Amino acid sequence: MAPMFIRKLTLPTHFLGAVAFSVVTFTAMAPKPAQASTTTVEIVTNTIAAYPSCLGYELKGACFWLWCTLYYCEIRTSIRIAHYVPDAVVSTYNDPTMHPWTEIGKPLSTALSQVGSALMASPIDSSAGTQRENTEIATFKSADAIANPAGMIASMIASGSVADFTGGFGFPGFQELQKFPQTVGSIASSWTQVPAQIGSDLMQSFRDMIAKPMEIYNKITSTVEMVGNLQSGLGNLGELFGGDSTSMGLNLGTQALSMAGIDVGPLKSLISAVSGYSGDGNQFLCPGAASAFTLHFSSDMDALFWRGVVPLEYLYPQSWVPGLAEVTKGSGLNSTWGSTYPRMGEIVQSHPVKSSAVIAERVGSIIKQEAQPHIYKYLEPGSGFRYFGDRPTKWQMLSPVPETTCQTFGENDSLSLSSFGDGKTDTADGYVWNMWNKYDCCRVRGAFLFSVP
Repeated sequence: MAPMFIRKLTLPTHFLGAVAFSVVTFTAMAPKPAQASTTTVEIVTNTIAAYPSCLGYELKGACFWLWCTLYYCEIRTSIRIAHYVPDAVVSTYNDPTMHPWTEIGKPLSTALSQVGSALMASPIDSSAGTQRENTEIATFKSADAIANPAGMIASMIASGSVADFTGGFGFPGFQELQKFPQTVGSIASSWTQVPAQIGSDLMQSFRDMIAKPMEIYNKITSTVEMVGNLQSGLGNLGELFGGDSTSMGLNLGTQALSMAGIDVGPLKSLISAVSGYSGDGNQFLCPGAASAFTLHFSSDMDALFWRGVVPLEYLYPQSWVPGLAEVTKGSGLNSTWGSTYPRMGEIVQSHPVKSSAVIAERVGSIIKQEAQPHIYKYLEPGSGFRYFGDRPTKWQMLSPVPETTCQTFGENDSLSLSSFGDGKTDTADGYVWNMWNKYDCCRVRGAFLFSVP
């Protein structure tokens, strides 16, 4: 007679088959990571669909202006309003050939990886990054920021005309980098708020470097010269795409959008209706900084700074002191995301979607400010308006899981059963975010006097 425990392990064949079938079925039904991929038409469509949720329109008050001729002066007013504008599409990825924005971001990142490889004197490929966040402490990501053509809707309404979106690329330059030495004084003053006893010898060396602005200036000058020589050697960046960088076949006019199945009729009606309210230009929307497909940032063009070869980011105390620049909605010490500084590609974060979100915040922090130690194109607000305050940002996921709502990163989910981004991971570790920036403005109608409030 077989021992009792042997009999208990001897199960009927039909039962084992049922268990096996259940396991296979459950595995097949389990959610799988999405494969990130999106197109320009999808980005425009999802952006327009998110306007009701993300616009956040506010009538804030009025601005008062002094307008004069040779014969008399008068007081004029304009409405002060605030709302969000989808300025840029920020993508994060490991491999340029796996860029999630297929027909715009992918050829751009693939071509510009040649620039990064030349700057680094070694190939830049997927080996520079990793999608194994669950097994590694630190990971590295590439990123870019390209202007969202749908963000021009506000500009179109403000000007009272329908833009054709006929496209050329604008590329980052050195203007903002060359202005960086002008900010050394403000950075030095921020160090005075940090106790001298905090930090290592390395931290102190960067602290001391702030007191030697000529060293910073010489380092920037040599970097600009090196990159300039590299660009001269490569020739027109448009040649990397097989054509001129100002005419690359990216026609997304309203006719093309209509042919793609996007209903632009309501958009035209809205522009036509709103543009008739004021004879001195429309004043009911801030134009924002959006343009058509301008490249505001590429981590490959910025490789020397994004990869820490020229470590100017470590001049900021935020790069050293925990809690000063955390991506969080509450206390910086309770953050489960990561820090905005240093604004480079390396990040310590175990969740791939959170990693991407923090990298997006870093890119946004760079392009929204002037005179930053990077090679980029500043998101400059449209002319003809006076702007107030900072530009807070909300984010909309466009890929791998398109959403039509916006959110602010930094929710503390340390006590939650689920984490931000669960169910939205991508097998290729490519993510696309819509960057909605808030503008507070009023149309210029003379010499500014004051605003209420």
